[in-house]
Amino acid sequence: MNKFLKLVGVAAVLFSFTSAASADGPFEEIMKKGFKGSKENPPLLKKVLGGSATAAEKAQLAEYIKKMATLKPEKGDAASWKEKSEALVKAIEKDDLKALKQASNCKACHKVHK
Repeated sequence: MNKFLKLVGVAAVLFSFTSAASADGPFEEIMKKGFKGSKENPPLLKKVLGGSATAAEKAQLAEYIKKMATLKPEKGDAASWKEKSEALVKAIEKDDLKALKQASNCKACHKVHK
């Protein structure tokens, strides 16, 4: 039963991710919900790094990161994008919070790709 509930939770997260199309586009949705957040809704990244994220929230952030890695950046070198996005993917897959914190340096990525 516990596995079933986890599966239902993950399925719900995945469904909401694929069905919640943002008018701004995929980058904006990922940045707003996964990395930026608001006062009322802290970003998923902050929750994961702070240890307060639920399993569903961790799964949602992982999906955002994996999706972001497949997108083409607004500007900058493709090799740099691949390196930075793969570091995020590896960190979230390994549940390595130290690596995730290091790989999620917003300024380092925005400086070359935004």
